[in-house]
Amino acid sequence: MTHTLSATQAAFTDHFHITIHGKGAHAARPHEGIDSIVTGSHIVSALAAAGLDVTRFQGGNSWNVLPPEVVVEGVLHSEDASARQRSSAQAATLVSHIARAFGAEAQLAWQPQREAERSATPRSS
Repeated sequence: MTHTLSATQAAFTDHFHITIHGKGAHAARPHEGIDSIVTGSHIVSALAAAGLDVTRFQGGNSWNVLPPEVVVEGVLHSEDASARQRSSAQAATLVSHIARAFGAEAQLAWQPQREAERSATPRSS
């Protein structure tokens, strides 16, 4: 007996872009700011634990100033639409809650890059 099963050849691929808004301050007076680097670091850790790949983290242009803004980018790969939806919803919740916990604000934007490609594969049983 032969059954036809669907196999994923290429996963859904979605690019994400996060902008974290803190409050810049001199490194000698960090209590006067909202540290977007620390906020972003916690977001990166949470996203990695949730299975997203962070591929870019950029903020500031001085060694002694807390930057007011940080950009985090990366990619989500998922094999089916329900996993894609769950992961993107979880990422949105994590980003929002972590930013709020640090007194910062964050915007998360998604850019779909590729739909999953499937092929039918015959299997004998």
